[in-house]
Amino acid sequence: MLDPRTTMLVRALLYPVQFEAKPEHGIDRVVQSVVLGKALKATFSEYQSAIVTALGSDEMLSKIIPQDHDEGTTRSYLTQLSSKLGEMAVPIFAGR
Repeated sequence: MLDPRTTMLVRALLYPVQFEAKPEHGIDRVVQSVVLGKALKATFSEYQSAIVTALGSDEMLSKIIPQDHDEGTTRSYLTQLSSKLGEMAVPIFAGR
């Protein structure tokens, strides 16, 4: 079972794409508005960790919010979002 904070962060990542036919088409929007917008006062790293934790769980992630996406679609979206965040983290931390 996911802890409440992880569930809340994953919910924030799913909410903006719940009505998208293909959630992966909303990844850039979610990155800008949720992750970089620090929704829920969460850091970039907290969002990355929440995705990794969620994907590593046996929780039904497609049930975190009411949506028509099945579990495979939800997990695929979160996997692609995680990859995008991973690509972004390299330039963010490379200069330090």
